[in-house]
Amino acid sequence: MNTAANVLIGLAVLALVVYRQLRARPVGERRLYTVPAVLAVIGVAQGGLLDDAHPALSVALLAGETAAAVAFGALRAATVRLWRGNDGALWRRGTGWTLAAWLVSILSRVGFLAAGHALGLKVSPSLFLVFLALTLIVQNLLVAWRGRRLTGTAAASVAS
Repeated sequence: MNTAANVLIGLAVLALVVYRQLRARPVGERRLYTVPAVLAVIGVAQGGLLDDAHPALSVALLAGETAAAVAFGALRAATVRLWRGNDGALWRRGTGWTLAAWLVSILSRVGFLAAGHALGLKVSPSLFLVFLALTLIVQNLLVAWRGRRLTGTAAASVAS
């Protein structure tokens, strides 16, 4: 796949994910991992995660992006409102803080991309898919964990 197609697919998936996170939805734990798993497989299968000409720099950039993906996933998970419905089903909805955290997360990804280019690295667009997959997996794991700790019909949230 070419770079433009990867970017368009990644942005479309990101827009869909953010849109869905800002709507009230039941938490189905199995479904939480389907999209991130598919993104990770596509990103890794496309290859080019490391620049063979600059292995140490590209590993350092990948490590930084991995740390950022984990941190932003955890931050967004903390901003998601969780509650149990009258039937006991677990529900979630992102807040304004969730959207703000997504925007900062995207800006950090742009910053890593710019840093990679400034360092002379060949930065693969598949790295964006891996970043998105990892940050979603972390967010979803922590939302599910918070949900399992929630009892009764009380809400767990940050102010929106």
